Amino acid sequence: MKKVILSTITLILIIIFSIIGFKSAQNIQNTDIIINNTSNSYNDTKVKEKLDTSKFEKAYVKRVVDGDTIIATINNTDYRVRFIGINTPESTTKIEEYGKEASNYTNEMLTGKTVYLEKDIRNTDKYDRLLRYVWLEIPNEISSDEINTKMFNAILLINGYAKLFTYPPDVKYAKYFKPLEEKARKNNIGLWDI
Repeated sequence: MKKVILSTITLILIIIFSIIGFKSAQNIQNTDIIINNTSNSYNDTKVKEKLDTSKFEKAYVKRVVDGDTIIATINNTDYRVRFIGINTPESTTKIEEYGKEASNYTNEMLTGKTVYLEKDIRNTDKYDRLLRYVWLEIPNEISSDEINTKMFNAILLINGYAKLFTYPPDVKYAKYFKPLEEKARKNNIGLWDI
């Protein structure tokens, strides 16, 4: 008799946990995260995050200081803007190998253009430069595809003009940037070919 009761209780528990597990599986299917299990690279993961377009500030690129710094006009005021998450070789007071190439590329791509600046955590660095992600267009969503084609910080990494440079707490896109640098390095693109 005890075995029958124990078996019945076990069966009821299995049914309850199966239902709970099924509901959890349904909840997981309803999320916006889609993972390609064929790779460990974050770049191959498509993550769709909700987008608050009010966080993007329209700016006009007046001139380029070097590969990772620009002078941008925002509401009729000029600001020095340092790109977050990356570092290009120096090309101003100190000349580093591939610095001129990075500076020329940024100049060619951004001077005279409208861009959209996105702040992470800190507003400025110790040199009083605005710290920003620079978007060529406001993205439709935050995903690898949008970052790789519309964010200039990422484009510099993809084309081998910059190295990953994370400086907490401004690390919002570091998980996207790391595989871009790794791929450029592996394929000897840009500064990785010197």
